[in-house]
Amino acid sequence: MHPQLTKYFSILIAATSSMAMNGCIYDDLKPCLGEEVDITIVNDWALAPDADPEGIAYTFYIDGVKDHWRFDFPGREAGKVILPTGDYRFLMYNDDTSGVRFESGDDGTMVATSRPGHILEGLPGWSASDTITYTREKVLICPDMMWSGSYSDVIVTYDQLTYSDSTATYTSRLSENNPMQLVTRPQQIVSTYSYEIVNVENLSGVKRMCAAMSGLAASLCVNNGLRSSQAVTLPIKAVKSGDNTIAGEFFTFGLPRAARAPNLLYLFVWLTDGRRYVYEFDVTSQIVNAPDRLNVHVVVDSLSLPESIPGESVGTFDPSVDGWTHVVVNFVV
Repeated sequence: MHPQLTKYFSILIAATSSMAMNGCIYDDLKPCLGEEVDITIVNDWALAPDADPEGIAYTFYIDGVKDHWRFDFPGREAGKVILPTGDYRFLMYNDDTSGVRFESGDDGTMVATSRPGHILEGLPGWSASDTITYTREKVLICPDMMWSGSYSDVIVTYDQLTYSDSTATYTSRLSENNPMQLVTRPQQIVSTYSYEIVNVENLSGVKRMCAAMSGLAASLCVNNGLRSSQAVTLPIKAVKSGDNTIAGEFFTFGLPRAARAPNLLYLFVWLTDGRRYVYEFDVTSQIVNAPDRLNVHVVVDSLSLPESIPGESVGTFDPSVDGWTHVVVNFVV
């Protein structure tokens, strides 16, 4: 392949027909030196039937180097792409992830993480004036939902396509009536966690609230779903559900793969009289023993909040003082 060939190729489904006439992008407008072939990407969503991505990136990494060809299609279905013959590694993932940051490895791996955040960032209308001292772990915002699929040892010739995963090798041959097909099997790689604090007393005296959870993975390898060993804390929302329940739901990369940090659920409460409380619940056992690591639900039973004093205010706190009352709540699962 000519050294000036740019090995990054982006295609939108609306432009597929025009791209079919010109499968390469050049810096110097010289012709492709490698033979080009048509491949139809077909997504089999059996492992994630409810997936609803706004768009998906399909990336073919040239084997042994970081350069790649990328094709983008809207929605959950793909279509025809044009590739030079050669050896590749294949990776697909949804590209509608504003809350996710990607880091590419030299071996064709992709790591997903999220930006640094503030532990109170789950608060609606959060601003820098809403503060609390927190030094247990690094704080990152929650990621977006993600689905991915990958193949190693993708070999493209003019009349045959072979590709492999950890379980099998697949072959698609070109015939007069059938184009070569690459069938993907994407699956969900980001977990959905939810929580409920039930039987809450004096909930009517709460003006604002938010939550956070510690001991969760900082990143995840998009190719194989392997989570990092670093534990971080995620800021999350807390909303009233009925008269005596507080609930929330969020996305996370799940549990770290190495040394376990405790999973602490924090509830931050601003009372109408100005007092501020942070409640700490150890929910580690519920998360570790959850039957489905991709869908985890935590329940805390009973919480007695202080009564807010009508018509009174504690005023403002000295900026040099944290101003929060920290309460560790022991509860029976």
